[in-house]
Amino acid sequence: WFWEMGPDLRFARLTGRVEEVMGLSPEQVVGRTRREIYRDTQDFDAPHWQRHFHTLENHLPFSNFEVRWVRPDGEFRFISFSGKPFFDAQGNFLGYRGVGGDITARKQQERELVHLRNYLINIIDSMPSILIGVDNSAMITQWNKEAQHSTGIRFEEALGKPLFEVFPRLTNELNRIHRAIRTRRKQVDSKRPRQEDGEVHYEDMTIYPLISNGVEGAVIRLDDVTEQVRMQEMMIQTEKMLSVGGLAAGMAHEINNPLAGMMQTANVLKSRLTDTRMPANLRAAETVGLSMEILGAYLQERGIPRMLDDIQTSGIRLAEIVENMLSFARKGEGGGSLHDLRELIDKTLVLATTDYSLKKNYDFKMIEIVRDYAENLPPVPCKSAEIQQVLLNLFRNGAEAMQSSGGRHQRFNVRTRLSKNRAMACIEIEDNGPGMDESVRKRIFEPFFTTKPVGVGTGLGLSVSYFIITEIHKGEITVVSEPGKGTRFVISLPIVPLGRG
Repeated sequence: WFWEMGPDLRFARLTGRVEEVMGLSPEQVVGRTRREIYRDTQDFDAPHWQRHFHTLENHLPFSNFEVRWVRPDGEFRFISFSGKPFFDAQGNFLGYRGVGGDITARKQQERELVHLRNYLINIIDSMPSILIGVDNSAMITQWNKEAQHSTGIRFEEALGKPLFEVFPRLTNELNRIHRAIRTRRKQVDSKRPRQEDGEVHYEDMTIYPLISNGVEGAVIRLDDVTEQVRMQEMMIQTEKMLSVGGLAAGMAHEINNPLAGMMQTANVLKSRLTDTRMPANLRAAETVGLSMEILGAYLQERGIPRMLDDIQTSGIRLAEIVENMLSFARKGEGGGSLHDLRELIDKTLVLATTDYSLKKNYDFKMIEIVRDYAENLPPVPCKSAEIQQVLLNLFRNGAEAMQSSGGRHQRFNVRTRLSKNRAMACIEIEDNGPGMDESVRKRIFEPFFTTKPVGVGTGLGLSVSYFIITEIHKGEITVVSEPGKGTRFVISLPIVPLGRG
């Protein structure tokens, strides 16, 4: 509708839909000022009203001045006013002429859009994923709460900044982001390894292309899947242990019988060929006209005693392998008795200091041991001999690894602590050796897998350790390692015995 005011700022004329919108006839409005019309429904001390009155008093033009109007029937309407002052030829102010309009529908749409926007923002912010929106130039357009939590950068600070500046770990993914936008096909990269707080974490990355009103961009979603990856690896290892257990038991029993016969025969041969004081040997030699001394000299010349010793040594080694294989098939009795893990570690370290290997060229006494034991660690139900077996195996492996790297200052950091949920007691054994790459780390607990030269180690030590911890003690054993950064094994044992708590 059209409206006109006189020099006293009172309405002089109104035409159009004013009565339909405001619920007031033109006669009810003409002759009154804005203050008089709105005084029962408005707060004139509000800043926007103060600015509007200042505009009118100074005879200045205005546009889109919005008012929330309450009709006499109680219905709400939003009204927008625009007006220009007019003057006579001498420049005297004569009043205002302008238009008014009902913008209720538009304001309702705006409210719905704001509600929808806030709703979508709440959904985005409530997601456990990191969500980052970028335009075609990789400038930030969206940044949810999880992204803020991960980086410490608020949305207002990130908006409009280059992706590589506020989220540098995605710098190498710029080509993949542009490919998603260019091809309009999502890009997926699963189980991406990354370093955080000295540990390897894994995340899934999905890049979704966005095309809206001709504006190109992408949404990057990052999900932390570290626990899922570790659980999957543990399940794979457990399945391998269970499958190899039955195989190992059958193989071990099949090997044991001929092995026992072979070793017994080797012992008898050695006794009959080299024992010059045994009466039966002397009688047999005399019967065939042979001197035991001459026989002994011949055997020495041909290296027969050494060969027999090698047969016995190999037999003992094979017996140890068979015993380790049988460990997979044995079921633990569970529970065990309560033990102080610190005492078990210290006893194992004392045992390890007696271990000097000429073949592997390491001396455990020369390795520095740094202990960091938690004071609040309760006794843990376990089988002490088996836990010590695991610890000793880890110490020996670490010593060999550090020696192979040629480092002069070799060190073990040994820690005990409670898990975050306080349900597990944890032992950490960390060396400063050469570390291992991801392909080796994933297979480190596999039966018969070894990185040692042929003839050195059976590839069963860590497999047996894994079996002892996970199957017999219902705990966990994990490894964190990178090439050149050493290796850390973490053993977690339940504090409450099975069947209790």
